[in-house]
Amino acid sequence: MAKTISADELKKNRENYVLIDVREQEELLGGHIDDSVHLPLGQLIRKIRKTEKDEFGPEERHRLFLVLTKQVDVEKSIDKKICTYCSFGYRGNLAAEELAKSEIKVDIVNLEGGFATWESKNGNGGGTKTY
Repeated sequence: MAKTISADELKKNRENYVLIDVREQEELLGGHIDDSVHLPLGQLIRKIRKTEKDEFGPEERHRLFLVLTKQVDVEKSIDKKICTYCSFGYRGNLAAEELAKSEIKVDIVNLEGGFATWESKNGNGGGTKTY
């Protein structure tokens, strides 16, 4: 089980995280957290696999993963933690576990209760970057 973060704690420390929304495209119609990166679980896992070559150390894997998302400013994001989320927490947990197994050098958490919990406490936003 991946480490989790509550919606309240994430809201207080939002600037310290790169948020990765691992839901499918059609699920975004129900809302999303502002400025999160949309990277469905299957795509996230494929990008992780590209970083798992022996020649990459943990720091290089982290940088390479951020580059592969094609959605974040790597230099501004390299020192941030990663928070994954989905609708209710299950896929976000899988994503966080996959990232942790890849041994990238960064703290990784999953949003407890997923977007449903975030939305019940904060409303739904409009700013997921999709590509």
